[in-house]
Amino acid sequence: MNNQFTLAATDASIQVIGDLTRKTIIGKQQKVFADIVNGQHQAVDLSQLKNVDTAGLAWLLMLFQYAKQKQSTINYSQAPVELVKLAKLSRVDQLLNID
Repeated sequence: MNNQFTLAATDASIQVIGDLTRKTIIGKQQKVFADIVNGQHQAVDLSQLKNVDTAGLAWLLMLFQYAKQKQSTINYSQAPVELVKLAKLSRVDQLLNID
C-alpha cells in the first residue's frame, strides 16, 4: 500500500490500514470520520498502520474530538511503536489513551 490508507470493518473494530500521513489524509476527514463514528462507542485498531507522521497524529486527535462532539467515544488499540513515540513526544498520549 503506497501513500494511502483504507478502513476495514471487523466484528469488533474498524481497522486503519496503510499510511496515515500528511499526503494521505488530505480531504479525508468528515466523510471518513462519519464512517468510523457510527454509534456510541467505536474501537479503532491501529495495528496495520505502516507510517504515521505528525499530521496523522493530529488526524487521530481530530477523530477523537469529532466522536466526542457526536456523543460517542473512540478507543484506539494496538498502536504501532512509531505512533506511541510520536504521541509521547508531542505529549498527547494521555489524550488518545494509547500505549
